[in-house]
Amino acid sequence: MRLPITIFLVMTCLVATTLAGNVQSTFTYQSTVSSDVNGALDLKAELNYDDSHNNAPIAVVMHGFASDAVHVRANAQRLRDAGFFAISVAMRGRDDSDGTRDSGGLETYDIYDAVEAVKANYGSRVDASNIHITGYSGGGGNTMSALTKFPDYFRVGSAYFGISDYGYDGANGWYNNGASSGNQVSLNTDIGNPNTGGDSVTDRYHARASNLASKNNPYSEIRLFVNDNEITCPKINSTSYRDNAVAAESFVGEFDNITVHIGRSGTYEDFDGDGQNDADEEQCWPHHYPTADEQHAAETWYLDRLLAGQIAQPVLNSNDELFVAGFVKTKPFEFWLDDGQNAAGELNYSLSADSKTFELEVLSIDTAVTGKLSVDTADMAGRQVNVLLNDTLVDTFAGGEVYEYTGLGHMDKLELAGVPEPSTLTLLVVGGGVGLLLLRLIRKK
Repeated sequence: MRLPITIFLVMTCLVATTLAGNVQSTFTYQSTVSSDVNGALDLKAELNYDDSHNNAPIAVVMHGFASDAVHVRANAQRLRDAGFFAISVAMRGRDDSDGTRDSGGLETYDIYDAVEAVKANYGSRVDASNIHITGYSGGGGNTMSALTKFPDYFRVGSAYFGISDYGYDGANGWYNNGASSGNQVSLNTDIGNPNTGGDSVTDRYHARASNLASKNNPYSEIRLFVNDNEITCPKINSTSYRDNAVAAESFVGEFDNITVHIGRSGTYEDFDGDGQNDADEEQCWPHHYPTADEQHAAETWYLDRLLAGQIAQPVLNSNDELFVAGFVKTKPFEFWLDDGQNAAGELNYSLSADSKTFELEVLSIDTAVTGKLSVDTADMAGRQVNVLLNDTLVDTFAGGEVYEYTGLGHMDKLELAGVPEPSTLTLLVVGGGVGLLLLRLIRKK
């Protein structure tokens, strides 16, 4: 029986309302940088979102050092209720993800892969340009690391009592300043013992020192929350992250995007202006997954502006210096030192449509490591591009593609130089019966 149109429309709306609501699901995606005998690593993330919403900003929610995505579910669901599409990344070796954990090495790339997979699979349900990342303890460390390895990707990053140095600094690194004996055992497996491991282990910790790479990101709004009396992940992890960036500033205020919030019991911020010390205004974040009040007391600093689109999308400087802690990925280029988790360096770059230059200084004890550079040359489309290594021509290619160069080493300079378009020069010569002489000069490719 055919229903009257009005009845059919009412039933359609009822079905849509019934189906709409909060969704919690496990999402499987693949690593784009790591594989095992079965191919690309299959990785997991928990998703929490409202399927009646479209164009929701993305919130990446990172778990602690030893725990998995389930432990941050309450925090992710509060972000979902605020209007976000929440992705709790389990990362390799956890929650049935393939692979082996590595304490801030390649596992950081799993965050990027998770977001890109969600963007590809959920289309209009997410706002692909508005990405926020937050994390707690080891997850705060992942947040700090992701902000430096992907400096033009996140609009906001917030870390609660995060780890910015797993053990490179013998005194202040987490291994000797906060890590329990059990966590030290995990670090020994993932990276090595920094006290006895020798040069190669030192280089691996160097490749995870996000507090040394913090100068990479003067773009995102970065909020670091830690209590003054924090013992497990002491506040030096947060203050050194900010202070190292400020020390590298090229102009006063360049790193005003990084704010360290030092929490203390009984300290309040009167967000609502009512003159009262409300429970969700206390600036105090003990070392556990934040309660609703504690989460609110931190997120109020930025969340409404982020939801309203008032925090700008980061745009990479055309000329700058990056600290490569293993690897760094920007929209215009990506650079990996060796396997991405055992070396560190400084990469100076300059980008234009006519020339792109990259100069590398390896900072690791082992300066023999080399790196792979991938550069987007879309703005050079239609032109021949010469590749010069230390001012010597080593390659040519047609601009417009992603160009890869493997083997960039210590103190090397690589330039991608666009060859000028053919030009026409007209000369008018008068007298001596010569008349008009037209010369066409074609510059060879």
